[in-house]
Amino acid sequence: MIQFAIENDFIPVGTRWKVCATGVGRLFNDLFKILDDDKRNEMTRVMYEWGIADSEGIAKEIKAGKDLHGCAVALIAMNQIFGIKSHIETENSNEVVLHATQCMWKDIRGWTPKVCSSISAYELGLLDGMNRGVRHAFTKRRSEGDSVCELVLKKP
Repeated sequence: MIQFAIENDFIPVGTRWKVCATGVGRLFNDLFKILDDDKRNEMTRVMYEWGIADSEGIAKEIKAGKDLHGCAVALIAMNQIFGIKSHIETENSNEVVLHATQCMWKDIRGWTPKVCSSISAYELGLLDGMNRGVRHAFTKRRSEGDSVCELVLKKP
């Protein structure tokens, strides 16, 4: 039932906006702009580590398996909470392709592909925390002018 709710975008709006209203994206963007490259790299590492740290609890909470589909569902859940609309575009036994079609952060003044890449390290950490064997790569980014953000998950 929980996975059905996630896959069909039924997470309550109040839950989504409670997190988003804190201004996490704006704060991250503002901090990113004032830091030097070494500190920006450290912020990216921190985001990755947070994803790893959150992975077990998220997987347990939403009852997601650690296979490709379970990893995709966990990402969709976290995207919904952070104001990102995403879905499984294609799926087979060896690969899942996720598309993010809307993101509340994309149009923040000063939001750049580097900021986007840094904050999305959280997603990569979440994946690695759930299943280190899943290969993953962003192949498209809205912040770079693509119509969607595309994240491809593959079996090793």
